[in-house]
Amino acid sequence: MSGLARSLVFAVAVLSLVSACEKPSPGGPGRASQPTPVATVVVKSQQIQETLPALGTLLARESVAITSSVAEKVSQLHFDDGQTVEAGDLLATLEQAEERALLASAQADLAEQKRELRRLKGLLATQSAAQTEYDQRLSNQQRAEARIREVEAMIAERTLRAPFDGVVGLRQVSPGALLSPGTVITTLDDLDTMRLDFQMPSLLLGKLQVGQSITARSEALGQEFEGRISAIDQRIDSQSRSVTARASLANPDHLLKPGMLMHVELKAEPRSGMMIPEQALESVDQEHFLWVIDSDGKAQRRQVTLGIRRAGKVEVHQGLSEGEQVITQGYMNLRPGSPVAAPTSPSSDPTPAEG
Repeated sequence: MSGLARSLVFAVAVLSLVSACEKPSPGGPGRASQPTPVATVVVKSQQIQETLPALGTLLARESVAITSSVAEKVSQLHFDDGQTVEAGDLLATLEQAEERALLASAQADLAEQKRELRRLKGLLATQSAAQTEYDQRLSNQQRAEARIREVEAMIAERTLRAPFDGVVGLRQVSPGALLSPGTVITTLDDLDTMRLDFQMPSLLLGKLQVGQSITARSEALGQEFEGRISAIDQRIDSQSRSVTARASLANPDHLLKPGMLMHVELKAEPRSGMMIPEQALESVDQEHFLWVIDSDGKAQRRQVTLGIRRAGKVEVHQGLSEGEQVITQGYMNLRPGSPVAAPTSPSSDPTPAEG
């Protein structure tokens, strides 16, 4: 065979091979890809009740340490440990024999000045000299009255009474003990209403309002108590960047005690939002993505911004619209633009979400 003939045969073989490669084979790449079966959920707006956690410490509505303002011995105590008292009830009497003697002397002096004034008053019309003595006796009477008030104040310092209704604590001293100024005899707390102070991050300041309801739980008692915010501090702590809020809790049975630790849940105002199943979320580092079905029935990967979380649910702030179909299962092998086949999609949970 000549060289030209061999060249023609080789060219025909190459063309046949190229034609065979270009012909689509059954089941090959030329065949249209089948839709991937997935599970979806239709997104709907719902009411979201957000709860913010915090730790708080209980305080009595009114609380004071009963102390002495003078150095004196305890004469008598008039209360028992844990006794309920009313405002004005006598709690303790300190030694006051000297003050009682001074009071009696001042009262006798006052009585004498009053007698002399009555006598001189009858002489004023007949004796001109009586007027000078009368004025002197009147001044003496005023000084005697001032002395009485002074001694009565000294006795009051040694007679300790309850400043308000409440429950006294444990006795810290005994009769006969010598007290110095500031020595604590007992404590007095008004337990009918408790104050609960708790800290919240200053970033959440906009979610705090006076009158807002809270739930406080005591692990020691195993009970929950309802209350409302009564005040919000005007200053933010420069170290922790937190703000202190104060709530009021009714305590008719006196179960709550000052100093108890409480787990607080603050209920923010309900708002509208979109919650999706957490299993639909695809997270990469600090970024979050969802797979949605577009109008052509194809899957699209979309970045979203998240909000609160609760059991099995997560809120989507941005990147999603109401009515869209979110793929919850079967998205692991999808690529953007992949056709998908989704069964009839149930709507997202319409019940109010709490987070």
